[in-house]
Amino acid sequence: MTKRSRGRPRADENSVSPAGILSEALALLDGEGFENLTMRAVAMRANVNPMTIYHHFRDRDGLIKALAESIYADVAAPPEGTVRSRIEGLLKAYRAKVIRYPGLTLAIFNRPDAFPDHARRITDSLTDLLKELGPSPSRALLWVHILVDYTHGAALAVATDENGDGPQPVATDPEYANYERAISELLDSLET
Repeated sequence: MTKRSRGRPRADENSVSPAGILSEALALLDGEGFENLTMRAVAMRANVNPMTIYHHFRDRDGLIKALAESIYADVAAPPEGTVRSRIEGLLKAYRAKVIRYPGLTLAIFNRPDAFPDHARRITDSLTDLLKELGPSPSRALLWVHILVDYTHGAALAVATDENGDGPQPVATDPEYANYERAISELLDSLET
């Protein structure tokens, strides 16, 4: 292995795009966990100088936030349907990302400064949809916490199965039917 010098990369050094660095960081996070997600480890995987990563992402929190922004960018409520089906669709899309990238979810829990803007957007969208069901703003916010926390717990439980098989696709996820029933029961409680 070649030892890298400190400072800016040389002009003739192969540059890696921010997307390439994010890909390597996500692979490291998925494979080795949050505690092993260091700038030096990502740099080794991406075959770049660690300062290149600092240049693109400022620090570890910036790297985690950029990862989350790219992963959660397409999570949205379906544009059509009943309010309830749109809530269920939004939670389903978010749950799928948490199951697929549990290390990222845990990294965000560990680093509040890395909380992504897309997570705020998802939360705001859920809040707005819940308000359409009629509860007061404070009750809608309470239900946002209930639904998101349940989704996190249910998804992380599936993602960290004891067999070590990792997350299963929704179609073969034996817990998905239970998750759907639980969300339905929770929304029934909100609507009564």
